[in-house]
Amino acid sequence: MNREEIQEPVSRHLWEQFKKRFKSDTTEASYWSDILEFCRQTGKPFVRTDREDVRRYYEYTTKRVKEGRLSPITRTKKFRELHSFASFLMEQGVYMPGSEYDYFYPYLKNMKKESRLADHVPVRDMDALLGAACGDRMAYTILTLLYRAGLTSTEIISLRGEADFLEYGEGACVTLSGREEPCYIPEDAWEILRDYMAWRERFPTLFYNRSGRPLNTMYISRMMKKYCAAAGIPDYSAQDVRNSCAFNLFAYGADDVQAAEQMGRTVRQIQRYRGALYRKELREHAADLVKIRIEKP
Repeated sequence: MNREEIQEPVSRHLWEQFKKRFKSDTTEASYWSDILEFCRQTGKPFVRTDREDVRRYYEYTTKRVKEGRLSPITRTKKFRELHSFASFLMEQGVYMPGSEYDYFYPYLKNMKKESRLADHVPVRDMDALLGAACGDRMAYTILTLLYRAGLTSTEIISLRGEADFLEYGEGACVTLSGREEPCYIPEDAWEILRDYMAWRERFPTLFYNRSGRPLNTMYISRMMKKYCAAAGIPDYSAQDVRNSCAFNLFAYGADDVQAAEQMGRTVRQIQRYRGALYRKELREHAADLVKIRIEKP
């Protein structure tokens, strides 16, 4: 394989066409991350994927599920995304010409279907994730904003600094692009965020990479993989952490309208986050739970 093939596992031209289907940057980042992960496993461009590549990837993900490092639903998501991209390439005539189905499709039949309810991070796993990230101020603060304020990855990386926030009661509010109402930052999250803002270096964005440049959603995706692995928990996404904010709101008595306003969703969308199972988890771990309050690292 030549250097160009290694550097471009997916044709940029084809990707630009494919990503037009996405309604959000988060969805695009999820697909891109999973496609690149698959190409790293095979060591070849996606269009050269064969039956054996997919079989080995299935065995790899099956092993991770058995080890508890990947949830069955996340594996389903990965295969669904890879199947979707492969189908698109077939439509373009650049992959498996003349075939009816791609190699990913048969595996989807026997995989766990996605629940009507949104995915979330169980309380005990969230405590472990925060513990793993406590030595990384930026990661800890990002996790806090996802979990306690319900901000999206895209909203988090767009924050500029102190001027974005207005103290309100014991917490603060932040105005976010695309939301009609300001988002409330609870007291515990605000304390952690203030400490981070006092500590951080001064760059154009609140969160930045080693070069001082703005983060992208891929950075947060890699951050999640790193600290989930360090915590010894399944491979949760940033969206799973954010979903947990909505589950917490419902578990502690918020109504549909209140939860929808905090999460920047419609009432119909937010109803996916009601779950008796999550309330049961809270009761089971009530003795060692931090009462949905994140302590400073």
